[in-house]
Amino acid sequence: MKTSLFLALSAAWIPLAAQAIVNGRFATSPFLLGVVKVNDDCTGALIGNKCVLTAHHCLARNRLGEVMLPEYKSSVVVESTKTSKIISSFEPGYSERRCYDIQIAVLAEPHNRGYNLTKASVQGQSVAVAGWGFLGDYTIPKVLEFFQYTSKAKIVPSEGIVVPVPDGASGIAFRDSGGPLFVCKGAKCYVAGVANGKADGSTLMNTQHLWCDVRSNWAWITETVKAKCL
Repeated sequence: MKTSLFLALSAAWIPLAAQAIVNGRFATSPFLLGVVKVNDDCTGALIGNKCVLTAHHCLARNRLGEVMLPEYKSSVVVESTKTSKIISSFEPGYSERRCYDIQIAVLAEPHNRGYNLTKASVQGQSVAVAGWGFLGDYTIPKVLEFFQYTSKAKIVPSEGIVVPVPDGASGIAFRDSGGPLFVCKGAKCYVAGVANGKADGSTLMNTQHLWCDVRSNWAWITETVKAKCL
């Protein structure tokens, strides 16, 4: 995988107070139009023809709501007024052997922007994240952000995909939950995980971010996409 491919998806550093992804960059590639805002407090990735892959806790207690479908304007991916209602959602169920904080939401209208998923292991791979969350004030207009981690991904079977954060801060922030973890192979990028937060045992001196991995939920995901999302 080439770092330049990740860099092509983003550009321009922005002030800390406006950051959705800590130390992130504005998302400048139309490829990232499939990263949506879920219920105004989470992020998700479009999959199939009419579904969103996000975190289970984003849709807990049957809180369906809607997603915001972004637009590409002035060479960046920005928030729009276009939304789509969530009409149903599905989850894989509890497991002690894998991360299960993952959910597929079905939208009222087709979006035709679905990302490809990968069941390949991302152990030792470079990965990147995109999200709509924020630390302080939003940018105006609200802009999607993208960040490539400097550390390589690790697989922890009972937890998911874990990525060390050397500076203790960079990467996902508040409301980035449910957002996609990307891995690129050649000229193509795939969704490999769903943002969950900090890994168990994280401290200020030893921070690790966690994603539920697509790989360990592959059978359920493919079955649900085939039945509900095409």
